Amino acid sequence: MAFDALMRKALLVGVCAGFAWSVPVLAQTAPPTEADLDRAFQKVLADPSDLDAAFEYAGIASAMGDYEAAISSLERMLIYNPDLPRVHAELGVLYFRLKSYGAAKSYFQQALAAPDVPDSVRERVNGYLKEINRAKAKNRFAYSITGGVRYQSNANSSPGATVLFSDIPVQLDSQFRKESDVNIFASGTFRHQYDFGGQNGDYLETNINTYLTRQFTVDNLDYIFFQGNSGPVLHLGPESGITLRPYLTASYLMLSESPYQQTLGGGARLGIPLNDRISLGLETSGRYLDYRSSGDRPTADELDSHELFTSADLTFLALPNVQLTGGAQARFINAREDFQTYQEVGFSFGATVSFAAPVNLADGKSRWTFVLDTQGLVRDYDAPNTIVSAETREETEVRANAQVYAPVSANVSLFSGVGWRNISANIPNYEFENFTVMGGVSARF
Repeated sequence: MAFDALMRKALLVGVCAGFAWSVPVLAQTAPPTEADLDRAFQKVLADPSDLDAAFEYAGIASAMGDYEAAISSLERMLIYNPDLPRVHAELGVLYFRLKSYGAAKSYFQQALAAPDVPDSVRERVNGYLKEINRAKAKNRFAYSITGGVRYQSNANSSPGATVLFSDIPVQLDSQFRKESDVNIFASGTFRHQYDFGGQNGDYLETNINTYLTRQFTVDNLDYIFFQGNSGPVLHLGPESGITLRPYLTASYLMLSESPYQQTLGGGARLGIPLNDRISLGLETSGRYLDYRSSGDRPTADELDSHELFTSADLTFLALPNVQLTGGAQARFINAREDFQTYQEVGFSFGATVSFAAPVNLADGKSRWTFVLDTQGLVRDYDAPNTIVSAETREETEVRANAQVYAPVSANVSLFSGVGWRNISANIPNYEFENFTVMGGVSARF
């Protein structure tokens, strides 16, 4: 069978969902069921030489996370016709997902050996081969750079015009009132993984993150932030898939070119795959937060505190192109001053959806990505700040952010987004609302 004809068959049956190649992923509106898998298997039994039936069965099995069954179906096809480059390529992806990099590399190389492989498929296969070489390397590196422009309706996080002073309503001085502004921002991430070389695949992971902003008007909020963490990723049993990562972490923050906060601490994260579609993450950490007073912030050192943080999150692959996340968290801040000590609980929900590009900005077919993050937090403080009010502070915070990423090449994407943050409180001094609109470019390597 000609290579192009085989490509069309793969397009029709959506072989091996999530391949993100030049053909769409499994075209299903809902995850396949065991009944779908059994129906497809019966068709294969009825005629093992039927390539359409074998493709369909492989696609359903892959979408259900049964990569071994999909591999068996595709490898049987090669018995009837060993000259099927697309099947070699699909098998390479399946073995890649199983982290059987030797088998994956062999199948990818066989696919590339075909004389009529489309350039777009060749590029994707070479991308997988690059990832295989990276995965097998002793030292693995990844980094990203992002830059853009952001508008904020309330850049200085100001409350309303009326605040309390010893429970007496007063008008806030005009220099502290809500002020909109635009800033330019840049961020970078760097990740290094050092493979210990053991049978379990354990490695040391180090992450460094940076974030910088420059305001057009409210320049006392210019922001320089560095954060890093390092610790081993330990696989607790070859079959369970459970990982444990203890780590050390530190950060440093400057506001308007003056030191504002530095932190030091450690924690641990446990990753537990519940099944092929759902994974659970459990994390706990402790840090010391050291604040520095300055001319713009003369009482910042009152925020010196110890932090205990714990969280649980679920990740669910609802569809081949839809990933949902949800979580709960608790934070305990024990500050030097009782009125800065608080307990916080929160919940979060997020979604990542990829879809066919409405406007193709890259060579070949591409997919855009929509990302939604929402969070709700409740904070209760231990004691009142009597300078403000005899009432103890209570807050509810809601955040929502949405972004769209549009690739212009294999590594570079344009993005735009909107955001909203609202804090409601029993004391007006701590209430505020802020809307953001931003856009920029991001590169990952």
